[in-house]
Amino acid sequence: MQDVYSAVLPQAPYVIGAYGLIWVALLGYVGLVFSRLNRIEKEISVVEAAVKRREKSES
Repeated sequence: MQDVYSAVLPQAPYVIGAYGLIWVALLGYVGLVFSRLNRIEKEISVVEAAVKRREKSES
């Protein structure tokens, strides 16, 4: 068992760093997706308002 620990423990900082980097990248991606989603929701509300105004003016 000591052989396994001596082989694994020296690489532990690299594994921890890799997991940390993956989490940071994932959180960044999720933030980007939410940012784009908010922008698209605003654009949809603008289009909906324009459609309502157009329907109102045609009546």
